[in-house]
Amino acid sequence: MINIGDALMAFQSIDTSRHDNTLAVIRTLREQGPVARVDLGALNGISSATVTSISAELLQQGLIAEQPPETPRPSGRGRPKTLIQLAPEAACVVCIKLSINEIQVVVGDFAGQVRHSEHHIVSTLTLTADDLAALLEEKISAVCAQQLEGFQRLAGICLAVQGVVSSQSGSIVWSPALGLRNVPISDRLAARFHCDVLLENDANCIANVLAGQPAYADCPNLVVIMLGYGIGMSVLINGVPYLGANGSAAEFGHSKYQPDGALCACGRRGCIEAYASDYALYRAAAEHLKLPTGDSAHPSEQQMQALTNLAIQGEPEAQRIYAEAGRALGYGIANVLALFNPDVVLITGSGVRGFNAMQAAMHSAIDDALVVELMGTTRIESYAWDRDMTCMGGIAIALHATDAQTLLDSQTKIGSATCL
Repeated sequence: MINIGDALMAFQSIDTSRHDNTLAVIRTLREQGPVARVDLGALNGISSATVTSISAELLQQGLIAEQPPETPRPSGRGRPKTLIQLAPEAACVVCIKLSINEIQVVVGDFAGQVRHSEHHIVSTLTLTADDLAALLEEKISAVCAQQLEGFQRLAGICLAVQGVVSSQSGSIVWSPALGLRNVPISDRLAARFHCDVLLENDANCIANVLAGQPAYADCPNLVVIMLGYGIGMSVLINGVPYLGANGSAAEFGHSKYQPDGALCACGRRGCIEAYASDYALYRAAAEHLKLPTGDSAHPSEQQMQALTNLAIQGEPEAQRIYAEAGRALGYGIANVLALFNPDVVLITGSGVRGFNAMQAAMHSAIDDALVVELMGTTRIESYAWDRDMTCMGGIAIALHATDAQTLLDSQTKIGSATCL
C-alpha cells in the first residue's frame, strides 16, 4: 500500500532537485559563457537527459538562447555541438556604488555583463536620510527610463557601500560617505521599484569577483584588502563572506596601528586607514612636498599618481610616507594571518598603485610580528586595479540573489500564456 505522505515527500524532493539543477545550469552559463549541453551535464553532475529537459524549458521561457552549430569536423564524423548561452535581455539588475562625494550607477544584464555605467558627483556628506533616498530614487528611475528598454524585467538592485551595512534591517549603519548613521534604505527602494534591494559592503563585492577567478578557485579561505580613499576588507571562510553579528566584521582599516596616532576619517585616531589610505598618504605628503592642487581631503587619481611617482623615483620623504603605510598594513595583515590563517591575502583597489613602495616595509612588519609557523603557507599578493570590480561584484551578487525569482516569474508567464 502506498503511503500518500511518503509519495508527496518524494515528489517535493524531486521538484526541489529539479529547481536546484536549473539554477545550477543558469549560474554555470553565467560563469562559463556559452556551453554545450553535454558539457553542462559534466560540469554540474547532471545527466544528459536532465540537461536536455531543463534547457528545453529555459529556451521556452526565454532565459537561454542557442548559438549556431559549430563548424562540422573535417572528418565529417559526429554532429557538431550546439552551444547554449544565457539570453542577456531576460533580466537586468542595477548596481549603485556609493562612495564619498560620488555615486556610480551601473546596469548589468542577465549574463552578468555591464550594459551601462554613469558617474555623478554629489556632496554625499551633506545628505539627510530623505535626501539620500530621494537621490537614489531619482538616479535609478532615470537609468530605468533610459536604459531598460528591451529587458524583460528589472530583477533587483544592489547598493555597494563603503562602510558597515545591515542586510537584515536594510540600513546603512555607518559609512564615511555619509554624515549620518543607521539610514534605512532598502525597504523604501523595494517599494518604489517592486524588486529585491540588497545592501553590500563594497569590499565584499570586490571579493565576489576575485573569488571567481580561476587562479583562486582552490582558495576557499580568501582575504581581500581594498586600498583606496579608505581601506576595506572582505574575509571569505569556506567561500562564504564572514559578516559578523551586525555586518561590521572585517573592518580592517579601522583596526589600530598606533594608539592616539594620526586622525582617521572615522573620527578615531591611530587606525590603519589613517596611515595607508589615499587621504592619509596625501595628508602626510602635503606638509613636505609640492603636489598637484586639488581636494586634499579627497585626493584625485592625478594627485595620488604624482605622489606615487615621487616615491618610485626615490624622493626620501615620499618613500618614508609609503614605508610607514607599509608597516601599518603589515602589522594589520599579521593579525589577520594569526586570526584566520587564509589561503591567500589579496591586496587590490586603486591604492595598489603604490604597493611596490609599501611592499618591503609591509613584509618586514609581518616578519617582525609573527613567528614563521603562524605565517604558514599563506600567499600575500597584489591584484592590479585595471577595472573597478565593485559594481561587477554587485551585479553578480544581485543576479545570484534573484535568479530563483526570475525563474519563477518566467515559469508563471509561460503557464499563464498556456492557459489562455
